[in-house]
Amino acid sequence: MRRPLTKDAQAWVERTLQSMSVREKIGQTMQDHAGRLPFKATDEEEVRAYLEKYPVGSFFIGGEVIQKAAGKAGEYREWVELLQRISKYPLLFSGDLEFGAGSAVKSLTAFPPLLALAAADDEALAYEYGKYTAIEGRAAGFTWALAPGTDLLLNWMNPVITTRCLGDDPGRVLRLSSAVVQGMQDHGIAACAKHFPGDGVDYRDQHIITTINSLPEEEWWSAYGKISQHLIDQGLMSYMTGHIALHWLEGTAVKGGKPVPATVSQRITAGLLRGRMGFGGVVLSDALDMGGFLAWGDYEQRIADCFNCGTDVLLWPGVRYFDTMELALSRGTVSMERLDSSVRRILEMKAELGLQHMDEQGRDPHAAPLLMDQLLPDLNLRARELSRQLAAKCITLVRNRAGLLPLNPEKTRKVLVIMLNKVTQGRVFERMGLFVELLKSRGLQVDILDEFEPLNTLQKWEQSGIRWDAAFVPYFMPLHGMMNSARPVGEAAKAIWALQHAETISPIGISFATPFLLKDMPFLDTLVNAYSLHEDTVEFTVKALFGEALFQGHSPVEADPEENDLYQEVRRHVPH
Repeated sequence: MRRPLTKDAQAWVERTLQSMSVREKIGQTMQDHAGRLPFKATDEEEVRAYLEKYPVGSFFIGGEVIQKAAGKAGEYREWVELLQRISKYPLLFSGDLEFGAGSAVKSLTAFPPLLALAAADDEALAYEYGKYTAIEGRAAGFTWALAPGTDLLLNWMNPVITTRCLGDDPGRVLRLSSAVVQGMQDHGIAACAKHFPGDGVDYRDQHIITTINSLPEEEWWSAYGKISQHLIDQGLMSYMTGHIALHWLEGTAVKGGKPVPATVSQRITAGLLRGRMGFGGVVLSDALDMGGFLAWGDYEQRIADCFNCGTDVLLWPGVRYFDTMELALSRGTVSMERLDSSVRRILEMKAELGLQHMDEQGRDPHAAPLLMDQLLPDLNLRARELSRQLAAKCITLVRNRAGLLPLNPEKTRKVLVIMLNKVTQGRVFERMGLFVELLKSRGLQVDILDEFEPLNTLQKWEQSGIRWDAAFVPYFMPLHGMMNSARPVGEAAKAIWALQHAETISPIGISFATPFLLKDMPFLDTLVNAYSLHEDTVEFTVKALFGEALFQGHSPVEADPEENDLYQEVRRHVPH
């Protein structure tokens, strides 16, 4: 549970609120994107002029989770200190710290993704996951983690959350997300659960359109509602609303037949999240440059509706936001009372994080020291060991019908790798090379098939007398590697077609991405889910293939459709 603010901290909040101009208050409710500033971010004069004109209250820094980590921790920390020193009021710095601080900052520790954590299903590991995310993150200047994802992966075709969630079981998601949140908030970073009212039901992507959580009310409460209520009661500091409509609350009703996303819905944000569920923390919108928000209306209407529905901080509205909000206040479409309530919540979160104690140089007394862009050796080693421990525990043997695994190292000397890492001609995800290099480092002869025209190339190789002791079919697609899909599409789909021309191999599927590869490759007799190309994970995957490590993971989703069908058949014959 969160501790109430001290009298001194609460007095700072009220004193600060009273000292602000209207434009400064507006700035508190906007989060800017540091990577999109129209000048070199280290130019002190430019930064000062920008903040005087646009006194924003928070910045997003680091790489985006749908792209890749970027930069060094020391550089971020220096830049954060520069902005804190210049800003009239202390700033929040957020980032997509979904898989550890290393998912945003290249020099820090990247953990296997949340779905790997779900496969390990270890609450102690989950707490450490949050803890070291916070320690490393705060050392680099972050005070707000836009994490963890608390969605449910209920639709295997969902293209957004794939490995960014904790699976399909509400109980597991509740336990593990609660531990991650506690680990973060115990160690100085505000956690932000996302994406209310819940992603993972629709097969579409809210980066493109507004998506819909279509669960009936009772089912929603027993799944998403149960998770959300627990986190709220636990003391979650912030919640991100998604461009996701909630069918049972808003229906299909709306202007022009458009679904109403939570980011503009008073019923969802003010009525359900704030009112019925009692959330008193900061509400942050998802990014306002996403298609699921843009479709709502013109800029002025979108902004007013987003703020008035109960949003405290709008993510990336652009600097037009200042003039738009000033106009809305003058016209009475946004009230000063409503603005003050949001600013007060934001300042309370800043006070809880101790941001009022920054020194005159913008230095954070709560930040761990850095050495060569990492934590000091002892803490850095613990973070790296946690990463390896999770990698070892997450590898999941989903199907092993013929008992091929583990392979006998003495009898497996020549292998075939059929690469499912290309979606279009000229676009190959090279990170799969680590898997191949680890096979070669074992002294194996490795033949690679990565071109699938003509389709019968593999059959021709067989007819020429070529044989292999094992055949691997590794699949990888990074988040948003192909918009609107996490499935093997394009050239990767052609690879699936091509490999079925073979007559002498028993392919061993390995997914370093979606856990649902059997939906597209139901003919596989062997499948391993590894959830990512995280370096430690790939290492332990290869070890497990050859019996040098155990398959310790348990699937956090219904990854084998045949097992699920069998389960349902058994259930039909069990008396109730």
